[in-house]
Amino acid sequence: MELTELRTESEQLAAARSRLYQLLAMAFAFPDEDFFVALEDGGFANVLAQTCARLPYDLGAVMTPDLRAVGASFADFESEYIRLFDVGPAGPPCPLYGGVYAGDRMKTMEDATRFYNFFHLRVSPQMRELPDHITTELEFLHYLTFREAEARQHGLDPSPLLRATRDFLARHLCKWVPRMQAKLTKQSTCAFFPALVRFAAAFFAADQAYTAAAAR
Repeated sequence: MELTELRTESEQLAAARSRLYQLLAMAFAFPDEDFFVALEDGGFANVLAQTCARLPYDLGAVMTPDLRAVGASFADFESEYIRLFDVGPAGPPCPLYGGVYAGDRMKTMEDATRFYNFFHLRVSPQMRELPDHITTELEFLHYLTFREAEARQHGLDPSPLLRATRDFLARHLCKWVPRMQAKLTKQSTCAFFPALVRFAAAFFAADQAYTAAAAR
């Protein structure tokens, strides 16, 4: 999805926030070689910085050079992603499923699914991820903010979409990603992954505060 003819500042801000959720969904997905190259040559970090420059809040403190520090090879990068987030004898040390951190995973997935269903969305079987996976949650927030930008373009009230973004962040990503971040600090790994999680946590907190104020 792409937004065009963004005329007002409010439309541009919503579009930038939507784009950033989309970029983070790409960053947390299982890596492929094309994405690794975009990290290695700085292309991804540049797009991230350009998008952040259009946000209604400052994320400069978490836009660090470590967002380019991916290690020696794609094979090493992929193996480290798997070790940290994907598999392990008792599960990975830093799983990307919000329900793992909540204590009642089924309840967490049910709550996320209620949000999705309210907007007539279903988790696609092609995604091969559950409702509480970070990429699923990020795609949902990308959708909400995209819809917000469209609403603003057509002179419609964006408040319901702002409230949904605010509430979903508060009940999901803002709640569990800092817990994952704390676990990641105990891992010895390439600098990119802690930098990515630190950036994401700061963005989620800033966007939750922004939508809480804007939805009043």
